[in-house]
Amino acid sequence: MDTRRLLEELEEAVSGKAVIPVIHKSLVDPEEVTRIVDAINASLPNELDNAKRVVAEKEVIIMDAQKQAENIIAQAKDYIAKITEESELVRAAQERADEIVAAAQKSADDLQQSALVYATDVLKYVEGNMEGTLDALRKNRESLMQQNRMPSDEQHGQE
Repeated sequence: MDTRRLLEELEEAVSGKAVIPVIHKSLVDPEEVTRIVDAINASLPNELDNAKRVVAEKEVIIMDAQKQAENIIAQAKDYIAKITEESELVRAAQERADEIVAAAQKSADDLQQSALVYATDVLKYVEGNMEGTLDALRKNRESLMQQNRMPSDEQHGQE
C-alpha cells in the first residue's frame, strides 16, 4: 500500500474518533494504529528500493551515454584516417572530421547532461516524497504522544 495513503489512514484513525466530553480526549484503537504503523514500516523499504533503482538507472544511462560518445568519436577518428589518404581532400576532410568530433562530443555531453538532470529530478521527487512521509510520521507520533500524556496530566489536576 502507498505510504501516503497509510499516513492518511493513520491520521483518520487518530483524529477521526469520538471525543470523550468530560476529558476532551479521543478514543484511539491501539490495534488499528499499530496495524497502520506496521504497514507504513513495511512500505518504506519498497520506496527505498525504488530510489535505489532510480540511482542504478541513472548510472546505466550515464554509462550508455559515455559508450555512445566513445563509439561516435571512434567512428569519427576512423573516418579521419580513411579520408586523409587522398591529398586533395585532406584539408576538407580534416575540417569535416573535426566538426564530426566536436558534434559527437557535444552530443555526448548533452546526452550525459540530460541523463544527470533526469536522475537529479527523479531523486529530488523521491527525496520530497520521503521527507513528506517522515514529516507526517513525526506529526502523527507527536499527536499520539500528546494524546497519551494528556489524560494522566488531567488526573493529576483532579487530585
